Amino acid sequence: MQVMAERGDPRSPALGGLEPRRPAPAAALDDPRAYSAFEAEAERRQAQAYLDGIREIPAIRERIEDAAQSGERDAAQLDEARAALQQLEMLRDSLARDAPGLLPEASPATP
Repeated sequence: MQVMAERGDPRSPALGGLEPRRPAPAAALDDPRAYSAFEAEAERRQAQAYLDGIREIPAIRERIEDAAQSGERDAAQLDEARAALQQLEMLRDSLARDAPGLLPEASPATP
């Protein structure tokens, strides 16, 4: 468990270019407007990462089903992956209701 806390879950897919959040530069800490701009950019990057994940829903679903068919993963791992996919689908559905303009056109609200 300690290794996973320090390095993440080795079963997780690649982050696709997602980088850990950078700390605010000293200049931004001294200037409220600069800090607000820094925070806004961090939030934009985070939202973009979620949107990128939503675009991957069909590929993720396919990888899960391929793993189920091949027997490459056990039932517990497949259940965990399906639960994570369901969370991503719930995020997509929530955005479809509350902020449809944010979703890529290729991501329908229902599979």
